Amino acid sequence: MNLKNLTVYLTAGLLFLLPLRFGSLAVMPEAGGFFPDDFSEWFFVSNWHPHSLAYFTAPLLILAIIVCGKKRLGSKILLFMLLWCIVPALAVLPGAINGDPTIVQGELSLLLGCAPLFAAAGLLLSEEPEKAQIFISAILLGAVVTAFYGWYQHFVTLPELREYVAMQEANGIPVSDGMKLKLQDYRLFSTMSSSNILAALLMIAVICSFYAGNFFSRFITPPRQGKWAIWIFAGLIFLPMLIMTHSRSALVCPVTAGVLAIFSHPKIKMRWKIAGITGGVVLVAAGILLMAHFRGFDSIGERADYWRSCAILCKDHPLTGAGWGGFFKTHMQIKVSDIDESARDPHNVVASFASQCGIPAGLLMLAVLLIPLVILWKHRFTSGIPGIVFWCGVIFTLHSLIDCDWQNPAMICIMGVLYLCAIAADPGRVPEKLPRWGILALFLITAGAGVWFSRSYLAGDYALSRLQDKVNPPNMEMQRKFARIPFEKFYKEAKEERPQAAVIEIYAGDWYARRGLFRKAQEHYWKALELDPVRPAAYARLAELELQMGNREKAEELMNKAHELFPKSKAYTLEALYGKNQ
Repeated sequence: MNLKNLTVYLTAGLLFLLPLRFGSLAVMPEAGGFFPDDFSEWFFVSNWHPHSLAYFTAPLLILAIIVCGKKRLGSKILLFMLLWCIVPALAVLPGAINGDPTIVQGELSLLLGCAPLFAAAGLLLSEEPEKAQIFISAILLGAVVTAFYGWYQHFVTLPELREYVAMQEANGIPVSDGMKLKLQDYRLFSTMSSSNILAALLMIAVICSFYAGNFFSRFITPPRQGKWAIWIFAGLIFLPMLIMTHSRSALVCPVTAGVLAIFSHPKIKMRWKIAGITGGVVLVAAGILLMAHFRGFDSIGERADYWRSCAILCKDHPLTGAGWGGFFKTHMQIKVSDIDESARDPHNVVASFASQCGIPAGLLMLAVLLIPLVILWKHRFTSGIPGIVFWCGVIFTLHSLIDCDWQNPAMICIMGVLYLCAIAADPGRVPEKLPRWGILALFLITAGAGVWFSRSYLAGDYALSRLQDKVNPPNMEMQRKFARIPFEKFYKEAKEERPQAAVIEIYAGDWYARRGLFRKAQEHYWKALELDPVRPAAYARLAELELQMGNREKAEELMNKAHELFPKSKAYTLEALYGKNQ
């Protein structure tokens, strides 16, 4: 095997692993990741840290430059590579002005970690466009294994975990409310850490399976029956999983894409277009009502509330946004829905960037979503890769406007490489004086920045994870492991990596409060408020300490302050204060 083929298969291997290992969401910077101590354990955990992606993609880019660096890039491929490699990271930067440094660091790590994969795949496909078959096959195979893992999770893992947790509670071992909610949730998560993100992957896999049927049926006799066999197999694998996600987007996105197909098809008469659009609207409305019967309308109202908060932030901060983390802090205070949920992301990539980085950044992300569809528009009714990928892109774009796709490295990378596979079939005119080495140097700089931000973020996340395990050990083994290591060591390590993180001070306060060192705990809670004044949890903890020390009036004043910052949360009320301390 030569170096070029090795690079192609390494890229395909990463595409296969993406939904299985990098499906974690990256919207919870204050929840430390999982870091097994034994290297062999990494092969058995469900997900690898999403911010470690750059360590895999940067070497691929270097290999791709070595084997394909002399190849001129087509204009369309170059445009897409620059669009998805560079523009999202640039759109992040205005949000650093007023934003949380940790979240900014995480956003840059995530997006710059995806960029080298796009650059590497673009170089490889420019050299040999037929390698698109390998990449799409790897993506489909990863989706198949993910779907099988969903069946295993549903019938084996969750029942065993529920039984184990029930035994723990029977033995008097406390179980967190978050764990209980996860175990009661009937939606399927598989390896994607979100039922809605899993639904997006499955919708794209269903579309790609049409290409797989057309391509692989040539190796089956008779070909027509082979094609149907592949389609039926894909349907049996993906569609039940899609239904088990209970995702409303799994209905809205395909129906909306279908309406677009009917309306834009030049050979369909207008009366049939009107009938098709009407049918689509009725189907979506009926589906929403049916799902609302099982899940209620609360989450739909909550999504509308997200957009309201984003609109207010865009009005107040039109150019630079409220900063990364600004949506979370503002939405807690101004939300009107009664759901006790503190969303960190508005579930819409354009609204997220517009509200936290400014309207220009939001428009840049809208361009990132729409320009590939414009490039592939003329291929939308062809049966080859460009036509298939166009409709994958429509699904991804619609889903990105109603969920957290851009906080999930697996979905970003999968869709980006699919676009490159389609554009490679029609790469466009090659500019005569393309500054090839300048472009390659730009991609290498981007990869280096991704590795740097990833290293910095992972170091901070590792220190935070160790601190969390010291304060709230998840099991007896972890408690015994850290028993002889002083708390101050973990606290110091975390502060060195993330000096501006208020959550570290809250964990320190919790540690001392449990040991009856109330004054010491108060010092850390107040430090947390100095770093982040919009922190209701710190006020609530201070209120509990004051109440335990007999200062009832001061306790109520502090809890009322927490309630002002998050008025919809039942945890920040006087009833909750007195209920905890009875």
